Amino acid sequence: MAVTFNKDNFTISIPTVINPAEDWLETTNDLLDVLQCSDPELSGGNKHVKVLQVLKHMMPDLDTAKKMTT
Repeated sequence: MAVTFNKDNFTISIPTVINPAEDWLETTNDLLDVLQCSDPELSGGNKHVKVLQVLKHMMPDLDTAKKMTT
C-alpha cells in the first residue's frame, strides 16, 4: 500500500530509482513548476514525470478506497 494512515497524519510511500533525497527534490521542483507554469510553452516540454508518479502512487484501487471510507 502506498498510503499509511496514522492517528494524526498520513504517509505516502513512493518507490525511488535514485537516491530518495534526490528524487524528493526533483519531485518538489516538478510540483512547483506545475503550479507556476500554466502555459505549456513555459514548461520547456517537461512532462513532469515525477509529479505523475506522485499522483499515481496516491491513488488506491477501488476496493482499498472503499475500505478507507469506513
